[in-house]
Amino acid sequence: MRAGAFTNDTRLIIEARAMGVCEICMNAPIQQFHHRRPRGSGGTRRPETAYPSNGLALCSPCHATVESNRDESYRLGYLVRQQHNPEDVAVWIGGRFMFFTKHGGIESPPQEAD
Repeated sequence: MRAGAFTNDTRLIIEARAMGVCEICMNAPIQQFHHRRPRGSGGTRRPETAYPSNGLALCSPCHATVESNRDESYRLGYLVRQQHNPEDVAVWIGGRFMFFTKHGGIESPPQEAD
């Protein structure tokens, strides 16, 4: 297995979080698992690259859109820059920004004080 690849257990956690459907369109069945922070051509030694917080369960059309519209994908948290930890970058799902935890959970952003 390539360094930073999702294990079968991690894929099952991501799939459960997504409830079996694409996490972007929330309609189509899962066809692919996407690394929000890419591994790089030689893999990676950074353990968080293989955590559920770095993964998205996607259908093929949404995955193609993420890869071909990179600026928008960074803005929406579908892609994460190398210097950031995916747990610290909110991702747009279900019509709002949320945070993925390293164990596969979803958390709301902190509430701002009025």
